[in-house]
Amino acid sequence: MSTVERRYSRLVNLYPSRYPREEILDTVLQSNARFTVREGFALAVGALRARTGADVHRTPAEFLRSATRLAALALLVHAAAGDVLRTLPLDIPMIVASPDGIVQYATAGLLALILHVTAIVTLARGAYRWAAAAAVLGMPASVIAASRFGIPWHMDGFWAAPLAALLVGILAASSWRERSSPMWWLLAILPAIVLLPTGSGVVLGVAWFIEKQAFLVMAAIAIAWSLLDARVPIAVAALGLCNLLTLTQVLLISGALGEVPVHLAAAAAPTAILLIAATLSRRRSPI
Repeated sequence: MSTVERRYSRLVNLYPSRYPREEILDTVLQSNARFTVREGFALAVGALRARTGADVHRTPAEFLRSATRLAALALLVHAAAGDVLRTLPLDIPMIVASPDGIVQYATAGLLALILHVTAIVTLARGAYRWAAAAAVLGMPASVIAASRFGIPWHMDGFWAAPLAALLVGILAASSWRERSSPMWWLLAILPAIVLLPTGSGVVLGVAWFIEKQAFLVMAAIAIAWSLLDARVPIAVAALGLCNLLTLTQVLLISGALGEVPVHLAAAAAPTAILLIAATLSRRRSPI
């Protein structure tokens, strides 16, 4: 095997096993007598699109349903990350001060976590009706658990559970199904505790409270990723919508009406940019 063939072979092997790797390699070798960065990049991008399912032919309606599914999974991860914080005994002084109340909130948080994890697994597997049932049942449990730190709808991440239940319910009403592995979504729950607005600053301290900055980084990555898959910025935009709804409620309830336009414009900007990036990417995409 020549050096050129070996280099292209490594890139072609990045494609899933269901793809005709040998045919792809033969086609590339016939078109290129030497290794080129441009062709190598094209193969790497094609492999990423194949791995993420972005290369599947979808009609506009199918694309919207697939993007809604990804958004629902992202929101369920967000909700489950908040459930972890409300379940685990991380804030020792508060637990010592009111052990009975904490046990009640932690029990509700554990129930919400179980239901949201169930919704993630069933939604990823294509069992949309089971996912909708779990997501809807997880809503009241998450509200009770969030009350542990005060008024629940003032808490970061409060809207993740209701929005997820709404999206999964919409998906369950259709006969369309898409399946994938839930493993990566489940693994994303723990880092989401500090990478998404979950209220971790209340429990873990200011040093851990990095969600706002982390979300901007995620938005930038999603905008770049829109060149590969236009569904990703839509899913991240759903997370941004949670922040926007929470901020709107806090400003309206606090009576800071004069600050509403400025703050909402700043909070809505990343979400709007994500949706624009998804729209432009979808228009350019041949699939």
